[in-house]
Amino acid sequence: MPHTHAQSKAEAIHEALDEYQETHHHAPDTHEKARLVSDTVSQWEREEVAIHHPPQ
Repeated sequence: MPHTHAQSKAEAIHEALDEYQETHHHAPDTHEKARLVSDTVSQWEREEVAIHHPPQ
């Protein structure tokens, strides 16, 4: 999953849904949307931890 670079979880989810629709030429079904939201939130949270707690 690509880096989100989003300021908030909501923005990251919105961007992921837009990207999905552009790539697949249709809106995700319920299961696809749930997976996409889950994956996006996980990625966003990992990026936030990396930003705020860099390895020492």
